[in-house]
Amino acid sequence: MTGNNGIIKSNGHFRMDDSSSRPESQTKAEAEAKVYFNNGTERIILEDGNPKIDIITAAKIAGIQAAKKTSEFIPLHHSNALNWVEIDITAEEKYLKITSTVKAITRSSLEMEALTATSVAALTIVDLCKDSDPGVTIQDLKLVQHASKKKILTTKTSLKVGIIVISDRVIAGLAEDEAGQILQEGFKEAGYQVDNYSIITNDSDKLIEKIQDWLEQDIELIVTTGGNGIGPRDITLSSVEPFFDYRLEGVEQTLHSIAQINNSGFYVDRLAAGKIGKTIVICLPMDANLAQDALNIFLPNIHQAFEF
Repeated sequence: MTGNNGIIKSNGHFRMDDSSSRPESQTKAEAEAKVYFNNGTERIILEDGNPKIDIITAAKIAGIQAAKKTSEFIPLHHSNALNWVEIDITAEEKYLKITSTVKAITRSSLEMEALTATSVAALTIVDLCKDSDPGVTIQDLKLVQHASKKKILTTKTSLKVGIIVISDRVIAGLAEDEAGQILQEGFKEAGYQVDNYSIITNDSDKLIEKIQDWLEQDIELIVTTGGNGIGPRDITLSSVEPFFDYRLEGVEQTLHSIAQINNSGFYVDRLAAGKIGKTIVICLPMDANLAQDALNIFLPNIHQAFEF
């Protein structure tokens, strides 16, 4: 069973959810709560010129500070560097409504930050008003769920994917084809057609011949793995790049960022992405972790390049 940041293993023990392979994205969460009063205090607090207006300022500051420290309160929760927190407090009949909105560029969701901000803002109001209104209570703490409108993407057929593994060692039986297998299984599970899969030596002519053959078969996405190091036998990029009609810089930058994060900022192997005619060609190093990371990026997004 998986929660937002924790996983319950079969033995009942918790462990922190590993989000390192997920791509970063702009994330937003909202939560709300109601602070009920018995004597009309909700109106007095928000009256212009009333000294109690400081209660609202204190509640907002407390909520924002709490959102930033959420991972210190909740075990196994990921620490998120928040980009924006806003807390809105309005008066309704017999209660104050508190709404917190949290935004960040992150690999994790932000529901706990929004709930924490709202809770602490509400608690601050209760603490400052409990003497004048002993019956003050917090109710209806919840996430605000917005109806999502997703663009429907359609293609004439399921995309045809070809995978080429370039490795003398795999051909010789000295190494396992982990990266290629990860890519093949990942694309198949996502519903892509992966009928074209080849393992070849580090030979420029064989690589160009294979790609040309697949271009003639209208393979829409070709992914290579291997041959992207800095040695004399690493021929993939020098062989493929001259045939690109143009580069896909955004894809390259995203993959570079993920590779650097997973390798403490330093990554020797090279990679490339571009288009040859109607076919996208992505050249990855032979790295099983990066292959999985690439799938995490490709599968939700790559079909947009083939939308029609």
